Amino acid sequence: MQASKVTPVILAGGKGTRLWPISRTELPKQFCKFGPEMSLFQQTVSRLCNDEVFGKPIVLTNSFHLSLVSAQLAEIGVTAEQIICEPCGRDTAPAIALAAIIGKRQNHDMMMVVPSDHRMDDGDEFVIATQKSTVIASEYGKIVTFGVKPDYPATGYGYVEAGVEIADGLGFTLSSFIEKPDLKKAERLLENERVFWNAGMFLFAPKVMCRELETFAPDLKSKVCKSVYACDLSKPVVWPDEMSFSQIEPISIDYAVMEKTAEAAVVPVNPQWSDVGSWNAVWETSDHDQDGNCVTGDAICVETENSLVSTDGPFVGVAGVSDIVVVAKQDAVLVTSRESSQSVKGLISEMKSGHDELTIRHAGETRPWGEFTSINRGENHQVKTITVKPGGQLSLQYHYHRAEHWVVVAGTPTVTVGEEVMQMTPCQQIYIPQGTVHRLENLTDDDVQIIEVQYGAYLGEDDIVRLSDVYGRPEVEHSNPQKNVA
Repeated sequence: MQASKVTPVILAGGKGTRLWPISRTELPKQFCKFGPEMSLFQQTVSRLCNDEVFGKPIVLTNSFHLSLVSAQLAEIGVTAEQIICEPCGRDTAPAIALAAIIGKRQNHDMMMVVPSDHRMDDGDEFVIATQKSTVIASEYGKIVTFGVKPDYPATGYGYVEAGVEIADGLGFTLSSFIEKPDLKKAERLLENERVFWNAGMFLFAPKVMCRELETFAPDLKSKVCKSVYACDLSKPVVWPDEMSFSQIEPISIDYAVMEKTAEAAVVPVNPQWSDVGSWNAVWETSDHDQDGNCVTGDAICVETENSLVSTDGPFVGVAGVSDIVVVAKQDAVLVTSRESSQSVKGLISEMKSGHDELTIRHAGETRPWGEFTSINRGENHQVKTITVKPGGQLSLQYHYHRAEHWVVVAGTPTVTVGEEVMQMTPCQQIYIPQGTVHRLENLTDDDVQIIEVQYGAYLGEDDIVRLSDVYGRPEVEHSNPQKNVA
């Protein structure tokens, strides 16, 4: 039934804080791991690894999350066809235009845009819907959106309404988009068998999407084209031009194209889908014990029911309560009811005035080479543990504003400082003056761990000038360190 392989385009650049304190600006929910399973991004990639249906994925992200994308792809052994670094966030229409214009230039027959922060438990149903959509897109020239069959009157989702059958019953014309409704309207919508949740997934031929963009959003398409034509598409990581792209007014693909085009179609699908948009949704989609609790990490629940308890920091004890959420990180703890878990968004707004740092970043972060954790921070100093996995290598770099002192606590790292390259062992230490070029590598089969003490007037992660890197991140001019993270 399928006409050709589909190139997945995975949108992985969004910001998310509704699942704070795990999800933060610099580690949004698509890269978070809720328990022992893969992240939502990794689940999305794995779902698209059926090589009879899908080609290698293209990942559309941003410069800051490039390291996360690279690291999480490596963890599951997947190589992307290409990673496109969106210069700045401009909503879904410019992002999809980037993918379509590049896809057309590179002769991709079919592309499917999928968010990376959703969960699906029925992969077979998703593949069947993809095969139907491919036929509709290739043989009938349609832009197909996936409509998820609703099972409750959701007020947090938009809806789509199907029209008449097309393609011998494989799908429908797309009659209308419906904005997020109030509860009464959502209950009425649930009674209509041709109304579906709008999952934000689209399948199309790049030439068709480009044509419709030219018709309904010509200025947007022109600026995206300028951004694409100014970059090198032959590299594994593509960097569209920021000047042209930043001039685009933010707009969703629904408003820019799908509500206007005559080529919109919808294919119903029921893949047990959730956008995992709240802690209650995490509880609903997780495994429960005999008391209805979902517990991860070092925690014990007594006389507690239907609750979510998660910790990767301190021990958590919960007693005599029900229907609550407790999430503990090294630097922050959230306590809320499951029913009110959407209130986290308001909490984040309140935190902006005095605790903004806690909404932006974690004490620790993952990199393609390993991970680091900040264990102490003062006005002019910071202490980190840095773990470099076997074969891992930090970029060759220097800092404008800080000096560093390294103490080896495990493994045998190879250290470059200036012109000197040396192998170090546990208990050895080295000082790296401000402005000195340096690198940390692990050429062994065991993890390397060091304690890093930073001292300087500014200790931000953007104070890194990267001179070379083995993870596809570009060499950097001294004048623009802001895009680069070790």
